Amino acid sequence: MLYNLFQTKEGLGPLFLRLGLAICIFPHGAQKALGWFEGAGFYTAMDYFTETLGAPYVLGVLVIGFEFIGTICLVFGFLTRFWALGLTITLTVAGFTHKEYGFFMNWFGDKGGEGFEYHILAVSAALSLLFRGAGSFSFDKKLGEWSV
Repeated sequence: MLYNLFQTKEGLGPLFLRLGLAICIFPHGAQKALGWFEGAGFYTAMDYFTETLGAPYVLGVLVIGFEFIGTICLVFGFLTRFWALGLTITLTVAGFTHKEYGFFMNWFGDKGGEGFEYHILAVSAALSLLFRGAGSFSFDKKLGEWSV
């Protein structure tokens, strides 16, 4: 079972997907976890999840964990499939919260929020990592070799 979690093939494609996804999502997680990048921090994020969205506390913690800890692990290719699954779920749900603003980003500032096109790209990258694995230059590759 561990072999299936860690196994991956050589290739630079997953490396670039891991890095690109992590670079794009990490600031969102850091905003929520630490208040970096002009974010409000953990308690305000959790209040938004639980009071405004009505989500259970544990789901808010999972979202912050996947966006913050998960992206750090993606950079190193550690437990890539696990973090990719979590980000796939998180970003799919987040995309549905943006559907009222339309498909496109809010380039001209005339909408109440951003569209969901970004979410489609991010979910696609996460799904690719979920099915393909971490690729070259990853802890998963080494762990997969050791678990044989």
